Amino acid sequence: MQRKFTALNGLRILAAFSVVCFHYGTLAASFPDLPRFAQNLIKNGTIALPFFYVLSGFVLTHAYSNRGPASIQKSGFYYARIVRLFPAYVVGFVLFLPIAVEKYLRHPAAYSDGVHTYVLGGLLSLFALQAWTPLSQVWNGPGWSLSVEAFFYVMFPFVLPKILKTRPHRLITVLCVLWLVVISLTVAHERNVIGEQLWHGYIMYQPVFWMPTFLLGMATYRLAHRWSQVPSAIATFVSLTSLTVLALLCGLLSPPTGGDFIVNGGAAPLIAIVVLAFSHPRCLSTQLLGSRPLAVRGGASYVVYILQAPLWHMFRVASDKLRHADPQSTVKDWQFLLYLPLLLTVALLAQRLVERPAQRYLLKRIRLNTVSLSERPANAVTV
Repeated sequence: MQRKFTALNGLRILAAFSVVCFHYGTLAASFPDLPRFAQNLIKNGTIALPFFYVLSGFVLTHAYSNRGPASIQKSGFYYARIVRLFPAYVVGFVLFLPIAVEKYLRHPAAYSDGVHTYVLGGLLSLFALQAWTPLSQVWNGPGWSLSVEAFFYVMFPFVLPKILKTRPHRLITVLCVLWLVVISLTVAHERNVIGEQLWHGYIMYQPVFWMPTFLLGMATYRLAHRWSQVPSAIATFVSLTSLTVLALLCGLLSPPTGGDFIVNGGAAPLIAIVVLAFSHPRCLSTQLLGSRPLAVRGGASYVVYILQAPLWHMFRVASDKLRHADPQSTVKDWQFLLYLPLLLTVALLAQRLVERPAQRYLLKRIRLNTVSLSERPANAVTV
């Protein structure tokens, strides 16, 4: 029987809401009055992106490494990924449809081709291809990270044998080189060597740019068995210390000068330590974050992530009308604070009433009940 990393589920829901706070917490009226540390922590909320990608590689390798690389049936694996990702993804896509109509057809910006953006952006997003283009953010922005994950899933059956068989020193060398490429591009952007248009249009959202974080997660899993045998006291210390250091970095480094560096790959090795540390089966921190309330909510983290944008737009319009406010007015603190439990509630309901029934139906329909779906997608995110 495979281990279930319940503590990682707890971390997952915290990461999902860190992205939500990054997107909408910064709009709240009292945000400028927060201490600088708290502001940086929220602004660096997209640290969840590399976390999810490292976690995705770690969990998938856990699920498939014991079966033997040669035994992975690609068609079954790909279908399992589609069944896991697309029910909630399609819900997010459909919910964003009226918003896209309003934004690109009824009231398009003067500098854009609304119809072209609506049609092409919609098609790219529907097939999870948007991250490869400058249109990654035009339709349910958070969905771009699912486009990145889709690429990871395509590559996974091919790279798994190499990750498992490559000698440690050679694997470390390759990962270090790839990591240096990523942070070199990030530093080049911070130093204005790479312009904003090139960075945001063709680099920052590119699946290839994020691939090293996924590979790092896969490689980290090779240490999981040995780590599980480490004394609980040591595991507790390492897990709490690594997570604290990561939080301190996010709070002390202000975007874009330092925060962008850690968010866009710089903190990937530290994130890998966090993921490995919290995979320990017995330590105190694992028991705390693996508690049933957090584990259940962690299971809905993907739905939280993919529904955050359309639900926010709808909630903002409705709440602004209730307080007779202009759509361009500042977001009141109560709006943001009320939105958080609303989002979680809707996500849990969507998971129970839509996502899981759709997954069961698709498996039954195609008669692939033997496909393992025990691991959740480690996504969730965007900027």
